[in-house]
Amino acid sequence: MGLQLIFIVETNKKCKSDWIYIKDTIDKFFSYNPAQLKLSTVYLKGKGNYRTKEKEIVLLESQYHSTSKENTSQVIMCLDCDDYDIKPEDKQFITNAKQYCKKKSWDFVWFCKDIERVYIGKKVPDEEKKAEAAKFKAKKLIESIDKSRLSSNTYKQNTSNIINVLKKYLKQK
Repeated sequence: MGLQLIFIVETNKKCKSDWIYIKDTIDKFFSYNPAQLKLSTVYLKGKGNYRTKEKEIVLLESQYHSTSKENTSQVIMCLDCDDYDIKPEDKQFITNAKQYCKKKSWDFVWFCKDIERVYIGKKVPDEEKKAEAAKFKAKKLIESIDKSRLSSNTYKQNTSNIINVLKKYLKQK
């Protein structure tokens, strides 16, 4: 029996910055058998587009299930909190996205205030995100990340709940 984790990320297919941080997190903090785990990514090209990706997700799930009837898939939506603490519209967006995930039986991973602040400690302009993620990967900066920052239960700047979600499916190192 295999497991497919489908990660919905905000970035686009060309940039792939969010996926770089997430994949480094999986490789650093979890052990898994690549023959039993398929990691798939759905790129939103903007966090507000998550409702438009259902066909792509269903296709990924059915393709994986068709290789073995025992294969299962789990969707994990990964979004930035942005200014949830000072902008009511950002707080409402996160609330709505969480409710959507709950309704779909998807998991919800959040990054406060954004994924770059969680992993590199600073806000990064859109045009520099790809380069910053590549530098993070090349310099193996995941090695210096404090696991507690990735294991938060509450929204707090420079934290995420990603490990809390992933440990439901993967074995921690």
